[in-house]
Amino acid sequence: MGKPKSRRNRIRLFSFAAAVVLTLSVFAIVGTVRANRFERQLHASGERALAELDTALSNMQTDLKKGAYANTPPMLGTMATELWREASAAKSSLSVLPLADTRLDNTYKFLSQVGDFVMSLSRKAEAGERITDEEREQLFALLNFAETLSTQISDMRTQLYDGYLDFSAAENTLAGDTQEIESLSGDMEDAEQALTEYPSLIYDGPFSDHINQIESELLSSAEELTKDQALARAAEFLGAEKDALTFLGEEEDNSAAYVFAGGDTTIAVTKRGGYLLYMLSSNFVGEATLEYEDARKYAVDFLNRNGFSNMQESYYTISDGICTINYAYTENGYICYPDLIKVSVSLADGTVLSADCRGYVMNHKTRTYPQPAVTREAAEANVSPLLTVTDTRLAVIPTDSGGEAFAYEFHCKNESDEEFLVYISTQTGYEEEILLLLYADDGVLTK
Repeated sequence: MGKPKSRRNRIRLFSFAAAVVLTLSVFAIVGTVRANRFERQLHASGERALAELDTALSNMQTDLKKGAYANTPPMLGTMATELWREASAAKSSLSVLPLADTRLDNTYKFLSQVGDFVMSLSRKAEAGERITDEEREQLFALLNFAETLSTQISDMRTQLYDGYLDFSAAENTLAGDTQEIESLSGDMEDAEQALTEYPSLIYDGPFSDHINQIESELLSSAEELTKDQALARAAEFLGAEKDALTFLGEEEDNSAAYVFAGGDTTIAVTKRGGYLLYMLSSNFVGEATLEYEDARKYAVDFLNRNGFSNMQESYYTISDGICTINYAYTENGYICYPDLIKVSVSLADGTVLSADCRGYVMNHKTRTYPQPAVTREAAEANVSPLLTVTDTRLAVIPTDSGGEAFAYEFHCKNESDEEFLVYISTQTGYEEEILLLLYADDGVLTK
């Protein structure tokens, strides 16, 4: 009687195993089909992005060549607009390509600067100034780099079409018996290397190389600290003992600093002057029990304790139980927006979790405030008639070129009660900037 039962068990076991194998096979087939479909989609989107990048770079060559010979504001303005659009399209295409961790710093720098540079020449021509021989040489240099990059991308498209380029990260895979398949990442790295001699461009624009070379007046006039002195300052900022902090390293840029860690907090102290550059905590934030006004009081106390006086809050956001408030320095009746500090406060217990003081440290200086050449009333007359002014104050605002402008800040509303900040120069009466105020449950921002 036992044998038939054992036999039935074996048959059931075999049937079950066969079913499992069949099921796994079906899943494997489905997975393979999905993988193949994904690879085809990846190839199609990558091929399209590479084609669009090739087209954008080709158009940029044409625009740069025309721009090099343009001599009047309308034509330079047209070329600048075209270059800006093509450069944006090129960056968009680059972002779609499957390039993994490929570093393309020079490529993105070129695409950011090219339209911006020609736009600065257009503004210069509009102001009646002459474009210099050096600036035209820079235009031809940009043209050469555009041609180099364009040639590289065109070659990649040809290799892709001929089957000698793959979007996968694997390199040196044999195609057939003799031909090696190149990887897209490898070829893009080669294209990046071709831009290693890319020149520094100094001009009136936000991507100009001189922005990162600006020296802090606050730091340049301060005495240099030793690492131990900076450690003492970091402990003072955190309200901790020196022994509780460890040295992490140094930052060697135009705001050189010593970096320390204490518990869950990282803090950087400038080598010159021992100013707080930034601090960042990874502490867990509990349930929010405080409001914005509470957070503001904790933030002001933190700023006063650490030597940042005459700071006025402007805008704030609340996210995940953390309130981040922007503060700007005030002096002589002006709010100085370049001297910016961002303070983040836990709404669970009022702990200051982070502070970014780089704006203040890099931009704070002794300012000479010019007597307004344009009265407030005359400046307000240049505000759009579609806006109603509700408040006015004097402000120092940053410019795209890294400089500063003195302006009247007009707080306005339109007929739909949308709020704007309109900045009119105290010297020319022209608009310097227009910002839209955005109110939400999580704070107030400008755009």
